[in-house]
Amino acid sequence: MGVGFNLGQMFDNDQHAANLETARPKIDAYYARGFRTLRIPVTWTEPIAGTTLADPNTGALDTAFPRLAELARVVEYGLSKPGLHVVLNAHHEAALKDHGRADVLGRLWAEIANHFGHYDGRLMYEILNEPDLSNHESMEPTTLRRLTRAAFQDLG
Repeated sequence: MGVGFNLGQMFDNDQHAANLETARPKIDAYYARGFRTLRIPVTWTEPIAGTTLADPNTGALDTAFPRLAELARVVEYGLSKPGLHVVLNAHHEAALKDHGRADVLGRLWAEIANHFGHYDGRLMYEILNEPDLSNHESMEPTTLRRLTRAAFQDLG
């Protein structure tokens, strides 16, 4: 996969605009320097600017939401670069982790895989970033295994 870079503060919070116009120069600059893995942290079930990409109670994606369309544009642009791998993750999912919502995480990843499943194997998924609770304690290993198992089972 090669050396990678993180496209943070775009789809995991609202520090930077979540669109291709903001992402493109960053992707181009890193790509020109030989970076071949693009990681895109995404917050799906927690509010960003008052809205979520997925229902926090079910994990169902809002496929009509403009931020999801912009995320797809960024993924497509990244994959248009020869040899560039793209990694999507679940980032800052505090309530999901705090309450051990395996059902939500499972459906979320099933829907993400369905929505982005037409891309080639250079698009990869990081199931759950930073498996810590909102109080900064580590998740119980049994809870983390249950969450991860649900996500993989629902990925097919």
